[in-house]
Amino acid sequence: MKKWQKTVGIIAFALIVIYELLIWVNAYVDMKYIVEPNGNNFLAERMYMRIGSLSFGMWLNFALMIFLFICLWHKEGKR
Repeated sequence: MKKWQKTVGIIAFALIVIYELLIWVNAYVDMKYIVEPNGNNFLAERMYMRIGSLSFGMWLNFALMIFLFICLWHKEGKR
């Protein structure tokens, strides 16, 4: 990979990480201040399960992005 491609890739990765973390935090804030005050335990439990799934998907996405970026980085070095 060329130097500018590495730089753009790292910047894009950082932006995606920030965006996904903001989505995750926003889901917790929504649950804390919108769902829990209603006193509906069933709805709160469903929200906790969704946030758990969201966090699993987020970390899986991070791992996949890092793996693919490293593969591209090393592929260029072998040529």
